[in-house]
Amino acid sequence: MANTFEAIRNIYCVGRNYALHAQELGNDVPEEPMIFSKPTHALHPAEGELRLPAGIGAIHYEAELVVRIGRAYEPGVPVGQIVDGLAIGIDWTARDVQSVLKEKRHPWLLAKGFKHSAVLSPFQPFPGAEAFASLNFQLLCNGETVQAGSPRDMIFPIERLVTYIGETFGLGEGDIIYTGTPAGVGSVKDGDELMLVLHGESFGPLKVSL
Repeated sequence: MANTFEAIRNIYCVGRNYALHAQELGNDVPEEPMIFSKPTHALHPAEGELRLPAGIGAIHYEAELVVRIGRAYEPGVPVGQIVDGLAIGIDWTARDVQSVLKEKRHPWLLAKGFKHSAVLSPFQPFPGAEAFASLNFQLLCNGETVQAGSPRDMIFPIERLVTYIGETFGLGEGDIIYTGTPAGVGSVKDGDELMLVLHGESFGPLKVSL
């Protein structure tokens, strides 16, 4: 996993890419992809002890599918030739901090980019855009399913995300994209144990320490 992390260059994340998630937080459904980023220091494997910052209010889990870029983006090149890896991860969000930042119209970095805020499983080969859309994933907290989703419900499909990010910011080998989270996000407490499930394969356990 360490070698996998060392190869990662830029971490792009997509906000509000599932309509029900946008609605549960009282947010408008975006008309174009909402992109933010995390520093690579945020990365943490999807197992072992996960130490999150204490004393900053609620910290919410957001389970997401993650894709890895295998070659530089070029207009017209099919997604299957640009994306070469698939993983599952958690985009951790300091929700109370984010609410304050939103009110002040400040960037989200303090709420999204803290250490260990980007949990990531090992990558497997990307199955292609059509197969990707039919995948299912879940997040379990203390043995109970708290989130379940599928890319078929994404507002912006993977082709749109790759094109938008590639043309707006650039995409190169080693970049990754957290593609958005479904409804069901919630806060964790000290001692919680998490498991990520991608198409029947489990990753974890991940024990939270606050």
